[in-house]
Amino acid sequence: MENALLQIVLIATASMVAQWAGWKLKLPAIVFLLLFGFVLGPGLGLLKPQLLMGDFLRPAVTAAVAIILFEGSLNLKLREVSDIKAAVRHIVFIGAPLGWLLIAAAAHFVAGMSIPVAVVFGGMLVVTGPTVVIPMLRNARLNPRVSSILKWEGIINDPLGVIFAVLAFEYFHVNHSASASGLGFYLQYAGILLAMLGLSHVAGRAAAYILERGWLPEYLKAPFLVCAVLALYAGCDLALQESGLIAIVIFGMTLANVRISSIEEIRRFKETVTLLLVSGVFILLTANLDPQLLLHINAQGALFIALLLFVLRPLTIAVSSIGTSMSWQETLFIGWIAPRGVVCAAMAGVMQPLLVDAGFEGATQVLPLAFGIVVVTVVLHSFTVRALAAKLSLSVEQSGGLIIVGASDWTIQLAETLQRREIPVVLADTSWRRLKQARLSNVPVYYGEILSEEAEYNMELHRYGALLAATDNDAYNFLLCNTYAPLLGREHVFQMSAGSEGDAERKKVATTLQGRVFVAGERNHDDWWRSFAMGWRFRLTSSNPNENNGVFTLKENELLAGVINKAGILSCASPEFTPAVKEGDQVLVYALKETETAA
Repeated sequence: MENALLQIVLIATASMVAQWAGWKLKLPAIVFLLLFGFVLGPGLGLLKPQLLMGDFLRPAVTAAVAIILFEGSLNLKLREVSDIKAAVRHIVFIGAPLGWLLIAAAAHFVAGMSIPVAVVFGGMLVVTGPTVVIPMLRNARLNPRVSSILKWEGIINDPLGVIFAVLAFEYFHVNHSASASGLGFYLQYAGILLAMLGLSHVAGRAAAYILERGWLPEYLKAPFLVCAVLALYAGCDLALQESGLIAIVIFGMTLANVRISSIEEIRRFKETVTLLLVSGVFILLTANLDPQLLLHINAQGALFIALLLFVLRPLTIAVSSIGTSMSWQETLFIGWIAPRGVVCAAMAGVMQPLLVDAGFEGATQVLPLAFGIVVVTVVLHSFTVRALAAKLSLSVEQSGGLIIVGASDWTIQLAETLQRREIPVVLADTSWRRLKQARLSNVPVYYGEILSEEAEYNMELHRYGALLAATDNDAYNFLLCNTYAPLLGREHVFQMSAGSEGDAERKKVATTLQGRVFVAGERNHDDWWRSFAMGWRFRLTSSNPNENNGVFTLKENELLAGVINKAGILSCASPEFTPAVKEGDQVLVYALKETETAA
């Protein structure tokens, strides 16, 4: 028992250290998860998943994969795909079958597998692993278009690849010729699968109805969905082997595209759970791997992996891009990025014993080749994704811009000051009249509700790294900060002060709902208006840090508002945080006109 507890602690600790290392070093955490799995498992022998979990290992992994895939499908909003629907449609309906055919042919003629094993293996390798792709996209800072294509492909092709592999295995195992019985098998399989898809959609609608009718308290909604996902997955799998994953995707997509008031809270909970599950599953699978398996990859297997990476995947995407608006840069990039992940590794562990027991020739190659492909693609694509995206101009710049909500004289002047330094800035307001001066000054504006779905799709939020809530409604400012904190980080959402130190506790809003106060001092909306009327203005000045470890020296009647570093990244100042000033930085100050000097 003590040993089992120690292994659980090791998995949890290694997961968190790997995620932190990925964040700190700007690399996908999957690389470190693989490394820790190898070191703790085959390397040091401290982690032995098969002994720890026994027969429970496989169902635990499959249940975790179902929840991971569901969380990913919650991000599949149909509106997002409107601009790339042709590309996604071609990659799914042309690319997946074509990739299956090409990979199966290479597995047979190059790797030496028998036709049944090659066809099953080809289906498994259609998947591109959302468990790897999505964290990789987050670190690579791709533009939204390319990121969406890869995300949709990964989440949809994962269950499709599983279906392809199971379909092929069942056909070759039960029907050894394309006879009438084979046709009947496919018709029966297709009928059951269509029924499962319809059931999944109905289940999604029913779950949305339950959530919105108030039949469950808020704290039970996320656990309810976890139970629903596992029940749907298990039920579909009982009716048709391995159909559960595609059912889960349909279930999640249905929920993502209906109006549920608490969907954002549910999605955040799922993201947290998924982060832990992805980390744990990768470490378990890697620790359970016998290193001798990788030594079984011969020259033919190595050639097959090279063909998969450098010929088959690029060719599949090139053909799929015909008739779409994909540029050659997008086609080249997507043709290279196709890491395999948890689903591929888990399917290999399931299918190889079945193929061996069925007596198919070459079945023993499935597991070593699958894990070899997982390791090679994860490592290779993780270390090249950022550089290739930058080379092809498909990445976005580091978020250094500012969203300002609430048009007034001082926010407009702040936006003009930042714009002169070419800092991305947008001024949002629901009043066309209040935006008049900003429009006349050529300041980018967003006329509408910043909390609407329209803003999410039309504002290019990836360009901005911070938000300033500066309306005359304190409650609305708190709501803005609380809404954008998960997206930008709570340290990057700012607001005007909504009170003073002398306020009674009952008048103060909970700290968990607040953003940071913008600029030191207690300044509410009236204070900002009054100081601006007295002649206070924002201005930029060259840095002149003194010898006190980079602390900028402020003159009388000056307040530090932020620092712009050499890369053009704005860091706003607050009483809780004073950004360090380095040589060559520019300092944003709020100062009385009489103290202004030439920068």
